[in-house]
Amino acid sequence: MTNFKKVFLLYLLFTLTPVTALAHKEKVYSLEGTIGNREIIMEILDIDGYYSGRYSFRDEKKSNYLEVEYDSITFCFNLLRYNLDTKNRDLLEHIVITEDSLNNWSGEQRTPDGKIHKVFLHPIKIIQSEPHAIKNETTREELSPYDYSLLSDIKYESTSIQKFKNGIKMEWLTETGSQIKLFRIIEGFSDSTMVKINNYLERFFINDILNGYSYKYYETKINISYVTPNIISMVESIKSDISNTRANTSTTYLTLDLKTLKKLSLEDLLWLGEGKTPRNGSKEYFTYRREVFGKKIEKYINDSYSKEINNSECSYSNEKIFQFPDFYLSKKGIVLMFNYYKLSNECKKQTWAVLRYNDFPNKWNLEYFNKK
Repeated sequence: MTNFKKVFLLYLLFTLTPVTALAHKEKVYSLEGTIGNREIIMEILDIDGYYSGRYSFRDEKKSNYLEVEYDSITFCFNLLRYNLDTKNRDLLEHIVITEDSLNNWSGEQRTPDGKIHKVFLHPIKIIQSEPHAIKNETTREELSPYDYSLLSDIKYESTSIQKFKNGIKMEWLTETGSQIKLFRIIEGFSDSTMVKINNYLERFFINDILNGYSYKYYETKINISYVTPNIISMVESIKSDISNTRANTSTTYLTLDLKTLKKLSLEDLLWLGEGKTPRNGSKEYFTYRREVFGKKIEKYINDSYSKEINNSECSYSNEKIFQFPDFYLSKKGIVLMFNYYKLSNECKKQTWAVLRYNDFPNKWNLEYFNKK
């Protein structure tokens, strides 16, 4: 197995642990202590006898993913890294630790230059009364012991203030260790409402911060495309590289009801069917998307954007393209981002397909759009 595949598998084991635990017998070792004179935290997963591990130095926080062997007494860890020149995997360090009767672990770390450092570890002890960078208690409780400890002393640097015409003001921040950029609302709502909104945003951005410390390279770019006292819509572009061998790009779309903190679907904003909107994911929902939404949107796009379609190198002849697009809001309307798998990445980046607010009379949800 290539280095990328192994590192990716190790990463998935940690990020998908809550889902995996439903189907497998799992044990987690959450440890803290020292390697030499440096403080570390470590997590070891045992899923049906398959072991994987990661650790980070407290003063760096970057997670190192380890291949693990266990003989019921001793853990042996290998940190390997792909060498672009030799196309082989180089051993960067080897760690051996043994557990005693008090659940403490001790052993040695050996580096390629022959240096040996003593390792002492014990179970992570979380004391809720101790200061923590994540202020919201519910958010903290959702973190694993490893992530709780990793994020305990992260710091934010204020970089700018963004003002909107409707009186809403946002502060842009950078988490100094991972360099992840994020924002919070500082004006335009009552204090209690801002606390609720910012708690939601904190939970949303924590995932990015953790990824920033987990990936070899992880960068985000956020565009807030639409804001009112009722709703916010944004697009997050992500560039990531797990092991310095394979780059990846992805996009996250979030349109949020600022009163209920519900992530909104297209049906919450624009309902082109008759009667009550179906439950998202139900049989009726998929029937609506195929037979009603998809057909009406295909006709609308072909009628309204024939010039763009004719001048494009992309083919929009497949009706499935119009059934399940991603979306975000703009001042003009709902921008549809076609994500059909047969479209190229460049074709998926087009932004000209807009469902204009002045069209589709009586179909807009007036809870979010006061005058359409």
